[in-house]
Amino acid sequence: MAAVMFAGCEKNEPTPDKGKLDPNAKILLRGVTAKQNANAQNAHIYGLTPLEVVQDALNIKWTSSWAGNTYWETPKKIARTFSESDRDFETPALRMWGTDIIDQNGKFYKDFIYGYDVYITGTNNDTIACVPDSVINKARPLIEAAYNDSNYTEVYRLFNEVFTFIPLTK
Repeated sequence: MAAVMFAGCEKNEPTPDKGKLDPNAKILLRGVTAKQNANAQNAHIYGLTPLEVVQDALNIKWTSSWAGNTYWETPKKIARTFSESDRDFETPALRMWGTDIIDQNGKFYKDFIYGYDVYITGTNNDTIACVPDSVINKARPLIEAAYNDSNYTEVYRLFNEVFTFIPLTK
């Protein structure tokens, strides 16, 4: 009888909402200025503002040993274009498809999250911003851990908060 009484007194902690797969999720790349991220790439001379990068960005390019979610001994160059709907002028930020990290079927996709030398280009293929390798390297274990826990709420929070780009000179 006492065991039944104690069992009835136990608190049931609510299960956190881990969300569900959203094939339409986006990755937000926020612009930061050199002073906010000076240690990442302080050798550059800065000139563009984050808003100017958002206005002028045509492509994001990176190098990865993962292409098509297959490992390659020789790293590959990968690129994506930005459409008008991929631009957030208020934040300012650029958006990539979440399927660059979790595909439409829910499989972890390594091409971008294991990439390096990530940069944004404008007209004439000029480099106008970069995503420091340290940003990708810091985001990777956080996103992988949330993904492995099937915690899509956390994955998508990270998609919106951890990626930044640094504008370069005009």
